[in-house]
Amino acid sequence: MMGRKSIDEDIESRLPLIISMIKDNFTDKEIAEKLGVSLSTWRRKKSQNNKIKAIIDEICDERNSEVEQALFKCCTGYHYYEDVVTKVKEQVLSEDGETILVKEDVKISKVKKYKGPDVVAQKYWLNNRKKAAWKDDPNKTEIDKKALKLKEKQIESGGW
Repeated sequence: MMGRKSIDEDIESRLPLIISMIKDNFTDKEIAEKLGVSLSTWRRKKSQNNKIKAIIDEICDERNSEVEQALFKCCTGYHYYEDVVTKVKEQVLSEDGETILVKEDVKISKVKKYKGPDVVAQKYWLNNRKKAAWKDDPNKTEIDKKALKLKEKQIESGGW
């Protein structure tokens, strides 16, 4: 007689489902419910199981990379295509020149557009990539350090 699968074996056998749920932004609670385990069990297994940790890290890295690429495009500007809907009217004339029929149709055409660079995205990118050169107030750190030293001196001298 075969014994029941352990929770680890059961969870590992359902890795494709887990990957799909993580990619679809399921919450831990939703994943636990789908797997038929308690939320605390899922969280424990997620933090202890190396396969699950590796999968979650890989998915997070992929998403972060996608967001970085999109942010970079916003910083530099990009071309894209947009569907534009246009009404087209067609008039059919009779032999004596009067309009007999007005036929309306909808035409969808792709139009190439340009999204210019976004200054806010550029600022965000540079504030995070080159903090020393692009922070809002490059002197703030020095001023804060000096203020802290003055406060420490006041405390030591009992003037606080």
